[in-house]
Amino acid sequence: MKKIIFVLCYSVVALSIFAYGKTTESKQLSYLLSGQYAKKMTEASQKLEELDTAVQKTLLFNEKEGFDEAREDIWRLSSDVKNSVGSLPVDRGFSNAWMNYLGRLGNYAKEADRLGDKEEYHQAMTKASFNLREMADEWQVATRDLVSGEVTVEGWQNQLDSVDVDHDWDEMRETVKQYTESDFPLTASESNALKKKELQMLTDQKVTREEAVEHFKTLFPEVSHSSVVVENSQPDAPYPFYHIRFAENGTVGYIDITEKGGHVLSFLSERSFSQKVQSYEFIKDQGERFLKEAGYEDVVLEEARENDTSWHFVFVRVEPVYGAKVFSDAIHLKVAKDTGGIIGLDAMEYIQKEELDRQPITEQNWETFFRPHVTVVEEELAYVENDRMDQRLAHYLTVTLDVNDQIDTYVVVVDTETEEVIKTEKQP
Repeated sequence: MKKIIFVLCYSVVALSIFAYGKTTESKQLSYLLSGQYAKKMTEASQKLEELDTAVQKTLLFNEKEGFDEAREDIWRLSSDVKNSVGSLPVDRGFSNAWMNYLGRLGNYAKEADRLGDKEEYHQAMTKASFNLREMADEWQVATRDLVSGEVTVEGWQNQLDSVDVDHDWDEMRETVKQYTESDFPLTASESNALKKKELQMLTDQKVTREEAVEHFKTLFPEVSHSSVVVENSQPDAPYPFYHIRFAENGTVGYIDITEKGGHVLSFLSERSFSQKVQSYEFIKDQGERFLKEAGYEDVVLEEARENDTSWHFVFVRVEPVYGAKVFSDAIHLKVAKDTGGIIGLDAMEYIQKEELDRQPITEQNWETFFRPHVTVVEEELAYVENDRMDQRLAHYLTVTLDVNDQIDTYVVVVDTETEEVIKTEKQP
């Protein structure tokens, strides 16, 4: 009996020591984590002050070198503050709005050399400097208690979820949104890109649930007898669509179809695969035939890659005026190797069809445009988005570079009107 009592007492003591040790270890980890967050808070505050100083420096100069150096500081520091804020457990609504503002500030500074009127830049940055100081003061108040290093893990989680917090992060978020709209309003190109992304350009008639299901069964007859469940998109979705889930004989999947026009946004089918492998030509033909039957008749194959079970194809739209490829209007198609059946489709980019402008084509002499050891292997016309989000007609060139008997291949994209080099990319 004494032995049993001794063992029980020993066990209680051991468990108590273990529990105490774990509690102590947990507290130590909590303090360590809190200290790291507090340090990041302090760094964000310091970088924010440096960013405001860099903005003010650009208002000092008319002379190019000093002006350009200060703009580079804005680009670098805005990115630093974004990274700091993004890694902190603070209200996500505020941090997203704040990072958006910082991103637009950095991009505006980076692109300032393209502004014809420096006065426009000075006006924008004068407003930005004032708003940065206002936000820096607000940030100091909001984070005053958080830089102590003594906030618990639960306390940081509350900050992330905006539960039991002392500061009104919602008000700060709305303030930053107002700064964004006033300081760096969307350009026409950015506004159009956003409208396309949210499918605001669609003007087609609405289709009913029944019509959407019928469209699904017509496109994919191999699963047309599936039991289906149809749901509407969430009320806060940027565009309304039908989400159709299906299951039949070991095959499960879904298809999303827009309410306006009944366009297929995406399709995915999961099933087991047999060991049989069809030829590449057969599989490619099956993919092209499907696209024609689905109404995608203005696309050409641009890229093909494979894995163990399927081929993944990328098709791009070809506009009729210049016969130019539109890389932003792409369809991704996944075709099974064993049967040639369609098991995946993403047509979102194609549905967000770009509005393309006519553009002059300046005569080019590539022998003088490039250095002597560069050879143009292939030349096409394509519409490509530049860094200002404009769709530009461009010469899409595949070239080789021969240096010391080392031959590398590059894609070079040159604006047909301005001769601007939009992109240079080394090929694997």
